[in-house]
Amino acid sequence: MSKIKLYSEHLRSNLDILAKKAGGKEKLIAVLKDNAYGHGLDIFARKTADLGITHAIARDAKEALEIAAFFADIIVLSEHEENFFAHSNIIFAVNEFDALKSVSRGVKIALKIDSGMHRNGLNSKELDAAFGVIKQNGVILHSVFTHYRAADETGSCFFWQRENWRAVKERVIELTKKYNITKPFFHSCNSAALLRCGEFDEDFARVGIAMYGYCDLPEIFGHFDLKPVLELFAKRVSTRELKKGERVGYGGVFEADKDMVSSSYDVGYSDGILRYNGLGELKTTNGSLILGRVSMDSMSINSDEEEISVFNDARVWAKHFNTISYDILVKLNAKIPRSFC
Repeated sequence: MSKIKLYSEHLRSNLDILAKKAGGKEKLIAVLKDNAYGHGLDIFARKTADLGITHAIARDAKEALEIAAFFADIIVLSEHEENFFAHSNIIFAVNEFDALKSVSRGVKIALKIDSGMHRNGLNSKELDAAFGVIKQNGVILHSVFTHYRAADETGSCFFWQRENWRAVKERVIELTKKYNITKPFFHSCNSAALLRCGEFDEDFARVGIAMYGYCDLPEIFGHFDLKPVLELFAKRVSTRELKKGERVGYGGVFEADKDMVSSSYDVGYSDGILRYNGLGELKTTNGSLILGRVSMDSMSINSDEEEISVFNDARVWAKHFNTISYDILVKLNAKIPRSFC
């Protein structure tokens, strides 16, 4: 049966690197949305909590409830849900002004501001009205945050957006005084922004992909010794000797150029790995060649090992499919057993 191993020491090392940049683990918010980027929500939440992380982000209230026992507070990125207001450590992101008006008294919110990404968040011109609603309706403002659109790219965009965000923070502080509201926490940095910034000066940093061991920042920003936490394994189903000229799998895309061994392994695109079509060269962790098209439940590999590591670095598959490591990781089927070692 296919399985996923998660490496505790790699996670510990990654968190230490990020904590050093942020000024302590208490400043890190672990982004655990979408099944912890494919690593397993429950198991990863328990481990990050054990390693000293006290704040987290979930995609929706269902995910937040699964991990609520492990963290002091959890920010839910989707809109608020009335049924979950009773959970004191769940904070709901508010992404537009109309949504803010429907939030009930006593609910904790994280107010998102559009500082230039233009995906979601309140316009900075709506801040005054938003604070009026917060005060009038008795909503609890936990934090104000934004998201950068180009933190992992060179150019001036990142600096332009940071300046927009600086102006937002100044106005928020003015409005807290005007309305006698407790000053909220501020957070804007994702993994890339945290790693590239000089002096970190906010309350929290939201660490996602770097916590899992990946950084795609250009070299100009430095080297960070992050270690991928996840490794995908498959188990051998059957083995045969291929003769020169014999073809493997659907369409016979792969033709053996010499006598060779071929084994079928129990992982395929139903397990969430992208469907390799047999074109170009794609190899496993130890360099064994994947032969022909990946099937729904299996793939053929030039190996006879009982168990083989399909990949321990998602960037190998991401490069082949012209995508990003997130895309490879987050698709891994939640039914694949996961364990820390």
